[in-house]
Amino acid sequence: MTDTFFGKELAAKKIEEIPGMLEFDIPVHGDNRGWFKENFQKEKMIPLGFPESFFAEGKLQNNVSFSRKNVLRGLHAEPWDKYISVADEGQVLGSWVDLREGDTFGNVYQTKIDASKGIFVPRGVANGFQVLSDKVSYSYLVNDYWALELKPKYAFVNFADPALDIKWENLEAAEVSEADENHPLLKDVVPLKKEEL
Repeated sequence: MTDTFFGKELAAKKIEEIPGMLEFDIPVHGDNRGWFKENFQKEKMIPLGFPESFFAEGKLQNNVSFSRKNVLRGLHAEPWDKYISVADEGQVLGSWVDLREGDTFGNVYQTKIDASKGIFVPRGVANGFQVLSDKVSYSYLVNDYWALELKPKYAFVNFADPALDIKWENLEAAEVSEADENHPLLKDVVPLKKEEL
């Protein structure tokens, strides 16, 4: 945990590189027993810019992935919006690539995430992360239900594409799935049209 882990005020900032993406500071309260955070609170976060449209269809699903140090997952753009965060004492290097049609196609944003940070990722933006701590539980709050028939609507881009210039840490030691290793380069990705999202 960093010096800035505790004592943050709830706040949001827009990510200029990727329209619609937001980075939240999350207050974490701790003592000798551990810590507590209010990871998501609709009434407090909507005034800070969290899109109310996230709740429009009434579908919500919360997913958690558990990973060990150096695991690298991504980059995947599913057909739903997501709010991601870290649920334990771990830390990841998060990376996102805009795969939507338009001027920002291929734009990249990176930041380290611990439990005191949350990221809103709009649909059409590929999400990936590399685990920096010994282990991490990575939480995704999404606004659609997972279904196998949605898989053809996913978009992917290769995490190691030099055109993206993503600064992963210790890429040589990264543990990556065969599927993620074989995602297309950005030049071969068909941008997602608005009507596909």
